[in-house]
Amino acid sequence: MPRESANHLKGEKSPYLRQHALNPVDWYPWSEEALRRAKEEDRPIILSIGYSTCHWCHVMESESFEDDEVARIMNENFINIKVDREERPDLDSLYMKAVQAMTGHGGWPLTVFTTPEGAPFYGGSYFPPEDSFGLPSFKKVLLAVSLAYKKNKKQISAVTGDIEQVLKQRTVISPIELKAGISDAAYDAARLFFDPVNGGFGRGTKFPHSMFLMFLLKYSRRTGQEEAMAILRKTLSNMAAGGIYDHIGGGFHRYSVDERWEIPHFEKMLYDNALLADLYTRAYERTGVEFYREVALETLAYMLTDLRDGDGGFYSAQDADVRGEEGVYYLWGYDEIKSALGADAGGFLKYFSVTEDGNYENRNMLRINPAQKGPEASVSPEMKKLKETLLKIRRERTPPDTDRKIITAWNGLAVSALCRAGKAFKRPDLIEEAKRCAGFLLSENRDGSGRWLRYSLDGRADVKATLEDYGLLGAALVSLHEAAKEGTWLDEAKNITDGMIELFYDDPEGLFFDTGKDQEKLFVRERDLFDNDIPSGNSAAAGLLLDASRLADNRRYRELSEGIIRSVEGITDEPLYYGNFLSVLESFLREGEAADRH
Repeated sequence: MPRESANHLKGEKSPYLRQHALNPVDWYPWSEEALRRAKEEDRPIILSIGYSTCHWCHVMESESFEDDEVARIMNENFINIKVDREERPDLDSLYMKAVQAMTGHGGWPLTVFTTPEGAPFYGGSYFPPEDSFGLPSFKKVLLAVSLAYKKNKKQISAVTGDIEQVLKQRTVISPIELKAGISDAAYDAARLFFDPVNGGFGRGTKFPHSMFLMFLLKYSRRTGQEEAMAILRKTLSNMAAGGIYDHIGGGFHRYSVDERWEIPHFEKMLYDNALLADLYTRAYERTGVEFYREVALETLAYMLTDLRDGDGGFYSAQDADVRGEEGVYYLWGYDEIKSALGADAGGFLKYFSVTEDGNYENRNMLRINPAQKGPEASVSPEMKKLKETLLKIRRERTPPDTDRKIITAWNGLAVSALCRAGKAFKRPDLIEEAKRCAGFLLSENRDGSGRWLRYSLDGRADVKATLEDYGLLGAALVSLHEAAKEGTWLDEAKNITDGMIELFYDDPEGLFFDTGKDQEKLFVRERDLFDNDIPSGNSAAAGLLLDASRLADNRRYRELSEGIIRSVEGITDEPLYYGNFLSVLESFLREGEAADRH
């Protein structure tokens, strides 16, 4: 059980760290104090990385970090450090790559064992309290790692050296040529993973891959490739009809645990919803499908209702759980709906595939029955009214916790989505909301010197922003300039662009790094190129530099943008994880074709 007295996380700003402040584990935040103690006592470090709305992070906390015996082993043998991945994306990215290099996979909670200097030598994700799922118990892992550190330091030193070399190889590049063949090869590679029945890519667990879908939209526009557009439409329509979409309150859950988009992992993230609102808006502009317009606007309405701070910024996420029960806020009983809707219940039950047995623990996650509605048909006004009735009932339930961090990069994505929708749907109110959010960021997410910060919370902000924050905020202000036609936003975008180059560009290396020259030096300076949950720092920077070069007529911006894209090896090998890079490449190619025509 949690203690009444707090560990070293007491007083931390991060909601995730505060969640662990009463664990019997003697947690530290990532700090000089913790690292110094590890060196002085020659103890290995347990680095536990997660985020406040992570379901399996909650599970491992209740099973292990609140267990007195586990805590005793950890406290006697290790220095224990908790990290919020949303607060320190540089640490998360670096140590995630290390664990992936050691084990071939990763995830959250991320559990990393390091030397006192922070060099990783063993790791994994979730560890169960007892041997299960083919995994050893966390206690066994703790005892084995502690013994190995005491008895086999030479072997550990060899492992850390190998991992460091693997991670440093990411800065050794062979420049690629910016040509249409790259997009063609990436498309051909990804289409092999397309699921023609359900949409999306792969089998089993499915993520939206919104950035790669955006690439398909741009690729089909440039090339006229009809199959790419068909893949996009199949995926967008099935996601919006499935359980990954919240049909009552709007917005998308994190991902689907099945290939049919039926049962989601229930947490909701600002970045997913901003990226998908933007994507559905653009898909509507391209196709005229009214269903896409409805989904885009409902998703933005969810963001403005459930994630917006009173001063205009957007919170980062909502939890999957309520009181330890996953998804309970979003699930419905058959009789519950019948009682709520009365004579109108029959049509609703059929339309949203509701059964007496349910599809998740005897309850129902709503998803549209394809026999009741065409894949791209609008939801009827009658169904929308019934949805509103259930939304009022759901508002009376205990809601999931909300992580109230206002993260600069993710708010940049929200501003861009609002601007796009405001223009596409002739909704000046959405552009005003974008201006309000941008104004909040300019006021609250910078320090006295003008240096951008990663996030603010309750009027406090002190963690320095990374490359992704600069790139995505700069792109948002470019979008705002084009939507609002106000020059001040372009001036701010130029300032951000120049500051980004000054802080993150290494001239001798010719590369942009994720952390600034004024930030903590880790054992490897991180340069993450994968467009995973959000655009990588490098792809965001490439997009901002390209847009800024056009608006400011600045040749150096364009050259730097080209340099980033040329540095991305493997873009055709794993195209689903380079979606934003491919989208920026499409912008280059379209500009080149337009220049050739003139």
